[in-house]
Amino acid sequence: MTVVFYLVAAAMLAVALALLLVPLVRHGRRQGRSRGIFATAVAIAVLVPLASVGTYLLVGRPATLGGVAPAEDMTVDQGIAALRAQVKAHPDDLPSWLLLGQTFTMLKQPVEARAAYDGALHADARNVVAMVGWAESDSLVRDDHLIEGRSRELLESALAIEPTSQRALWLLGISDFQHQRYAEASATWKKLQPLLDPDSNVARAVAKQIALADERSAKPTSN
Repeated sequence: MTVVFYLVAAAMLAVALALLLVPLVRHGRRQGRSRGIFATAVAIAVLVPLASVGTYLLVGRPATLGGVAPAEDMTVDQGIAALRAQVKAHPDDLPSWLLLGQTFTMLKQPVEARAAYDGALHADARNVVAMVGWAESDSLVRDDHLIEGRSRELLESALAIEPTSQRALWLLGISDFQHQRYAEASATWKKLQPLLDPDSNVARAVAKQIALADERSAKPTSN
């Protein structure tokens, strides 16, 4: 279960970063953000994959970034520092908080990622990306990796807002599975299945987890 969790979660997160950049840049332009932040976002999107090639081969094509040129000679640390400075000066800058959270997630720094998503939730308490990101980061911070308490509440709220959130459905199913609610886990993952490319590795991993949940659900409980 643990191996599958990390593989599928990593795949989803890698794709999520690519999908997140374009709306972040567009939203920032509408809000009058400086071009420096756009350059920082693109630079991080390029540099972070280089730091973890195995995961980042799953990221979408750079062409989707709309031709925005990355900042020259910028390191990941410098990009993060620029984002930190931006959110310190503008605590309501949701796109920068989200990008910071995604960056720390990809760098496998869940404590920092959770803090960034917390900042995003202060900027917009109903932002689905922030809700799901906080829940996932929190599970990685915990020694037992359980998804419960505030994490589960955030996932349920996220799905109430966006019922087709793939990451929320995946993580909520994991929460059910962790707590031996196998029928509920299977039902949740079956909602996720139609949203996935049936030929993808993610879809195959989810199908295996559904089969496992169904198998365990069918077993009689011991008294």
